[in-house]
Amino acid sequence: MRRLSYISGTGAAEVCLDCRSALAGTAEGVRGREWGYSIGYRSIAAATRAARECSLSVTFLDLAVADELRRLADRDMSMATPGTLTIDGWTQRAYVTKAEPSSVSRDHVAMSLTVVLLDGVWRKGHTVSFEPQSPKAGDGDSLDLPYDLPYDLAAPSPRTRFNAGEWGETPLRLVFYGPCIDPSVRIAGNLYRVEAVVPESGHLVVDPLASPRSVTLVNADGSAVDVFAKARRGDGLGGGEYIFQPVSPGDHEVEWDRSFGFDLTWYEEEGEPPWS
Repeated sequence: MRRLSYISGTGAAEVCLDCRSALAGTAEGVRGREWGYSIGYRSIAAATRAARECSLSVTFLDLAVADELRRLADRDMSMATPGTLTIDGWTQRAYVTKAEPSSVSRDHVAMSLTVVLLDGVWRKGHTVSFEPQSPKAGDGDSLDLPYDLPYDLAAPSPRTRFNAGEWGETPLRLVFYGPCIDPSVRIAGNLYRVEAVVPESGHLVVDPLASPRSVTLVNADGSAVDVFAKARRGDGLGGGEYIFQPVSPGDHEVEWDRSFGFDLTWYEEEGEPPWS
């Protein structure tokens, strides 16, 4: 393990749990995985990966860091805004619900933390950027050849594909950059569309992993507006125009009118942080 930390859900403050100030060892308590299921006749059914409670042993070599974790974790609990536990770049929403000290001195405290992992899976995001269409020939971003040919040299076409890994369906987080009107993209037969005006220097965020899921317009001055109601949800999952539709693994073509740019983030999902 190279890095373990807790990021608060209120204010995004981060407490490192695997550094000079705190030691969590191999953090075996929050590793591992578990499926929930019911047993039938020679079968299992209703397999799910639900939230689970686990234990994490940490020795704090800086008592101020232990104090910071306590304050952030208690604030997140009281405000019902879960934090995020990260292990080597893999993340999961979590609450730290209890701390039980086992060894205390003037310069350190060792304790067992009770952590509730909420998502059932660990995720690592991969962001791909799609640029707006380059200007056409004659618009100042192409080379006008001194020959009588039916073409000129222009900038290459922007990215139109991405690969979503190989293991399973993945949720998509989209960020549309203004100016644009009613931004939409089509991926794997599904239309992702929000009927809203995104101003110059503003952006619109579609976040399927927020709790609850969110569609937010951020204006140039930083003010945020909930535009969830303006997102197309069609007939729901699998209906062909569901704003939170996950995509299958593999290579996908992205179709849009190229009048605007956007970022697409797809997520690897694992039952436990990978060992290799």
